[in-house]
Amino acid sequence: MSTQATDLLDHIRIVMVNTTLPANIGAALRAMKTMGLKHLVLVAPKHYPHPDIDALSAGASDLIEHIRVVERIEDALADCHVVFGTSARSRTIPWPILDVRPASLEIANATEKNQQVAILFGREDRGLTNEELALANYHLTIPVNPEYAVLNVAQAIQVVCYELRMACLQHSEAESQNHALEKNDAVVTAEKVEAMQLVQGQSMQWDEPLVTQDQMQQFYPHFEQTLADIEFLDPENPRLLPLRLRRLFGRIQLDRMEYHLLRGVFSRVQALRKGTWQPQDSKTATTPNDEKQNTQGDQTDV
Repeated sequence: MSTQATDLLDHIRIVMVNTTLPANIGAALRAMKTMGLKHLVLVAPKHYPHPDIDALSAGASDLIEHIRVVERIEDALADCHVVFGTSARSRTIPWPILDVRPASLEIANATEKNQQVAILFGREDRGLTNEELALANYHLTIPVNPEYAVLNVAQAIQVVCYELRMACLQHSEAESQNHALEKNDAVVTAEKVEAMQLVQGQSMQWDEPLVTQDQMQQFYPHFEQTLADIEFLDPENPRLLPLRLRRLFGRIQLDRMEYHLLRGVFSRVQALRKGTWQPQDSKTATTPNDEKQNTQGDQTDV
């Protein structure tokens, strides 16, 4: 495998949630190493460590040393920019969903921009909960035989890792060909800027990095509290509104400037609602061209 493809795969982590059987963890490690992935995060596994993990990893024991174990799924995703949740069933509301092959191509594109990507795999008996799936930007499915749609979690990881490897190899080969053409034609290119992938499979040049999942987990409570403050959201009976907001912003994928802009709006609305904002405060507000931003999102810097 080319160095570039290896680098792309290095931005991808497999996250297994509440895994019951240690053998599945070992089999997942073997599947990952076979396809060139090495980052595994376990969220509250039932049994870890366990000798079955070593036995089933079959030569991938070096990956065991790099396993991260966390108690909360949010901790596994904190520094990720894009999250895919594996799911085979319809959920409360529709979610952006991709088959594993086009999803892998999107992931390869994201990793080429140095974005960290996580793929969530749920419990052996019931998969991921609705709340856990709501943490994902996209849902990922494997188009299996509808008459016998049975894959255990380790088998599903094997299929996904294979598709990821093929997508990264394809991406790496295409990049190498492009570089060769540019060199042969003596093309002088401008400084490379980050590209944002669009839902339609197209891309455009972008000037700001995407925010992480950790930042988005601060964003949602702030937005929901703002809606509650203006009595748009009933905290005692939110219905599907919080879930739909997560779907909306997960699909959009905010960049850093948009994130601070919106949190600044939320803070202004809250201050106006409480009567604590003074008009003269606007004199210190910055313009959209300012680069310095408040990392807490509670000012008007945009």
